[in-house]
Amino acid sequence: MEQNAEYYPMPSFATLSVRDVGASMRWYQDALGFECVFVMPGPGGAAALAHMRWTRYADLLLVPEREPVTGPKGAGISLSYQVSKGTVDDIADKARGKGAKIVREPGDRPWNARDFTVTDPDGFHLTFTQGPVKKDMSM
Repeated sequence: MEQNAEYYPMPSFATLSVRDVGASMRWYQDALGFECVFVMPGPGGAAALAHMRWTRYADLLLVPEREPVTGPKGAGISLSYQVSKGTVDDIADKARGKGAKIVREPGDRPWNARDFTVTDPDGFHLTFTQGPVKKDMSM
C-alpha cells in the first residue's frame, strides 16, 4: 500500500474485473507506471481489490472476476490517460519492455495529439495521449 497517497472524493473512476488482482496490480505498476493507492486483502491474504492511480483524478479499481469471461473483455471501450510526465513513446517503450501488447503504436493523430494503445493482461485497452502536437494548430 502506498503510504503517501492522497485520498479525495473521486468524480468518476473505472472498475475492471480481472482474473488475478495481485498480478494485474503489479502489471499496472511495472509496465505502465501506475501507483498503488490501496490494496484490500481477501481470504488467505491475496489481494481482493486494488485502487490504482495514473495521476490525480485518473484512478481505477481492480476487482476479481465473479465469473470467467468467454469473449473479449471491454469490447469497444478504451480507458484514456493524459501523459504529463515523460512522453507517450517512453511509456510505450516501457510497456513493450515488460511484454505488453501494443494495439496501436505511438503516432501523431489528426486530432492534434500523439497516442498509443496497449492491452492489459485481461484484454482491456488503455490509450495514453499527449498533445497538442502542433502548438500553432487550432483544435
